[in-house]
Amino acid sequence: MLLWWSCIVLRVHRLSTPRCRIGSAITWKYPSVVLEGDETVGEFYSVALTNNYQQADTGTKMIHKGKNTRSRIISKGISAGHSKNCYRGLVQVQSKADNARNSSQCDSMLIGDTAAANTYPYIQVKNPTARIEHEASTSKIGEDQLFYFQQRGIEYEKAMAAMISGFCRDVFNELPDEFGSEVNQLMSLKLEGSVG
Repeated sequence: MLLWWSCIVLRVHRLSTPRCRIGSAITWKYPSVVLEGDETVGEFYSVALTNNYQQADTGTKMIHKGKNTRSRIISKGISAGHSKNCYRGLVQVQSKADNARNSSQCDSMLIGDTAAANTYPYIQVKNPTARIEHEASTSKIGEDQLFYFQQRGIEYEKAMAAMISGFCRDVFNELPDEFGSEVNQLMSLKLEGSVG
């Protein structure tokens, strides 16, 4: 699956794009948002799930051109089995984008001993008044965590679903209510048998 799209925000406006990707053997996903107008806001929320031998190479571009622009990126990557998840993000602040603000959060969760994840942030700032924040983390679900849940009477599938739901909460909260529970169920089905 190849997904490549761009959006230019010209006037005071908020663009929010929640995305969940589950499937495809190989996925490339690089949406772009250009904050052209003053006071414009761009938000990108994404979950990419890979299992078995799938590969996902995902990311986003936030390009600040207008004054007082704000952007937020939250990316969650879940890798299970022998799969690989890669996030590449570009935050660019151009010279006339006074007081531009960006916050990027790129978190990866590994399930099993052979899953892999990488994060490659690219930050280009040409205006000294800009404030850019980037954080990335990698965590792992292991047998001991699942055992902890099971000792309290919570079965494997529900334990896995609870941990994934908590990990993805920031993105799931941006989805319309009618999709939230469906995405949770799909992710749980996709990961059945990943650990253990």
